[in-house]
Amino acid sequence: MQARYREQMATSQSAGLSKEDLSYPPRRPASSTSEKSDLCLQELVMLSFSPLVRLVQRWWLQRAERHYLICADIEQQRAREAQMNVAYYQKRAALARSELN
Repeated sequence: MQARYREQMATSQSAGLSKEDLSYPPRRPASSTSEKSDLCLQELVMLSFSPLVRLVQRWWLQRAERHYLICADIEQQRAREAQMNVAYYQKRAALARSELN
């Protein structure tokens, strides 16, 4: 403990610290327990995690929306290709019928 006191004295002279800064143990301002009991620990934890949860949910929903829009575009493309295929085969059938006559 004396070594620590010597170190504190040496730093106080070089850094210009006050006696309050060097007191052992460090002094803390007195706080009433009623102020601390106003907020529950669970509320404090939820306050910090709520924005994070909302951010993750928002990201997930935007990702799902993009995914389903891409799926819808693919299905529309497949439908167009299917209609083109139907038109192609109907044309081929019409040409085959015309050759028979």
